[in-house]
Amino acid sequence: MQTRSSSKRSIDTPASPNRRIEDQKRLVLPELGPVIELENHFFARSLYRNLASTSAIDSFLRTSRLYSIPERRWKLPQNYSKLLDTNCYTPFLNIISSIVRRFWGDVARQRSREIIDTHATNLQHSPVDPPAHVSGPALVIKAKGSSFQLPRTRKGESPSKLGFSNITTCVEIHIDDTARPVSEQLAQAAIYARQIFIEQPNRRFVRVLDITGHHLRLFHFDRSGALYTPPLDFHDDPRTFVRLIVGLSSPNEADIGLDTSIRWKIDNERKVRGTLTTRGTDNTEKVYHLVYVDPVFNRFDIQGRGTTCWVVWDPPSGEFLLIKNAWRLDSRTAEFVHLREASGLPGVAQMVSCEPDRGDTRALRSLTQEDSVEFGNRVDTRVVMKCYGRSIVHFTSAKQLLCALRDAIAGHRNLFKKGILHRDVSINNIVLGNSRAKPGERGILIDLDVATRCNEAGVHPDLDWRIGAQIFQSIILLYSTEFEDPDEVIPHDHLDDLESFIYVLAYIIYHYDCHGVSYPPDKLLKIWDTSKPIRAAESKEVFLVRTDFMPNLNALISRWPKAVLDVFSNFRRFLLPFWQTKLSFMSIDLEEVPKTLQRLASDADHHYDEIIRIFDEGIDSLERMDTEAGSPKMPAEKVPSPVRSSP
Repeated sequence: MQTRSSSKRSIDTPASPNRRIEDQKRLVLPELGPVIELENHFFARSLYRNLASTSAIDSFLRTSRLYSIPERRWKLPQNYSKLLDTNCYTPFLNIISSIVRRFWGDVARQRSREIIDTHATNLQHSPVDPPAHVSGPALVIKAKGSSFQLPRTRKGESPSKLGFSNITTCVEIHIDDTARPVSEQLAQAAIYARQIFIEQPNRRFVRVLDITGHHLRLFHFDRSGALYTPPLDFHDDPRTFVRLIVGLSSPNEADIGLDTSIRWKIDNERKVRGTLTTRGTDNTEKVYHLVYVDPVFNRFDIQGRGTTCWVVWDPPSGEFLLIKNAWRLDSRTAEFVHLREASGLPGVAQMVSCEPDRGDTRALRSLTQEDSVEFGNRVDTRVVMKCYGRSIVHFTSAKQLLCALRDAIAGHRNLFKKGILHRDVSINNIVLGNSRAKPGERGILIDLDVATRCNEAGVHPDLDWRIGAQIFQSIILLYSTEFEDPDEVIPHDHLDDLESFIYVLAYIIYHYDCHGVSYPPDKLLKIWDTSKPIRAAESKEVFLVRTDFMPNLNALISRWPKAVLDVFSNFRRFLLPFWQTKLSFMSIDLEEVPKTLQRLASDADHHYDEIIRIFDEGIDSLERMDTEAGSPKMPAEKVPSPVRSSP
């Protein structure tokens, strides 16, 4: 299949009078990743052949009053300029509806699949987006079934019967073939696709049609990014057009891109309960019950891992578990490989079973190993793990916070001793231990998606500023964004991750009080989070160097006990000389860097010992305070509940 990659080409979107649409484009375009422009019609013509045979399509065309075989043309107006704007959609609606009725008769009669004119309807975007964001595609295919439900209603709004939660796809119609550049078509299709991914959390891919008076384009979105076909004359090639409509309206949810291993019971068009079927360690089928109908975590970017986490209940054992679906790059070591090595390690998430290969994006795109296409193939992987508490930011006492961080750092050490480096320490990847957890299990390090193993020389891969959230990244990693020579980039090491832990602690003490009550983000956090990487690095540099100065000290004293602030200060002081050593790498002979890194790695046990000692002293101090004050014990942690945002 011939292709052209536009992954390195910016997508120019013409200025629009509608500021809202422009805002939506700015939100979605960075999420697309590589965009592939196909050079022929192989992909479009290869789809859904099992659903509509050539003979069945020819029979339909011969008997249809809406297609003329002699003229090789659908019975659409020759000139749309005389039609009112509200009428130009009706001819297309009639044709598409006739296809659905012919090939999915019972489904159409039961209105499980129904073509709806929505060009004058505002479909509300997900609550994770600004309230003003809505879309009005020309047509949609409304759906009923296990994976579909009525759209959510924002507070104060009237209930809606139609939204991105109960459609299979969108069809955009613009009559003038020359009116819209492909970049505009792509941006609009991506806006629709993103909303479908968000509202249908078991989506594997989304396909959208863009139709003009004579041609159509098919846009395909998956976790590797996007691709689109060249214009196809649907008058001259009615078979492909019919097949696409048949596939996009299929009653089989797998055909339209849904993961059918997750199924819901629908009551009054709402999901009320569900099951998730996976395979156990002996490869036998295992059915779990969803604790919540929504995932407890999901990433909303189109391109990427698309991580979705579900809390489930296992009836035979009565145990709560966490099931994680993610699309990993096939060039990267899978998380389950690291989790196998982490079996039995305190402070690290424990795996129960896994499905290492549930399909890949290459297959979704009908590609073979020989196809030379510039995109990162991603493999759908499912891991079943022990279920722990919520993110560390849901602590309810100072002692619970310090215990969780202390044990997560110890867990990081346990991984490091196995040759595994986490590389993505953040508030989202440290969770609270279960109720009555023993020391060592009060805080758990999760998400080994981007973890690495050291090589034979004990060295890990180079720093990669694309990994992790900027607010928690080490200073040297932030500075590496400016390195022009690849040889200047140094390996990521355990000290980079330990530095991330201090920023996790900083985030919490500047954003919460000792009872877990949140406050507006401090200016310091905003600089680390939203400034350019170099500005964030410089701010963190001042933060570490000036150990005698603590920004907004009065506010911190009023919110936190002295024991926590002492841990914070001592942790900073301990890290300072190591950060200074690593910063010197930017000015010394590159040949000296490996020797220094080797020396730092050989002292890793001492580094962990000292940091854990700092936390133990803080915990002891808090326990003495609790004893003197007669404070109640740490509260039990609950099963994680769903979130509607993507960290």
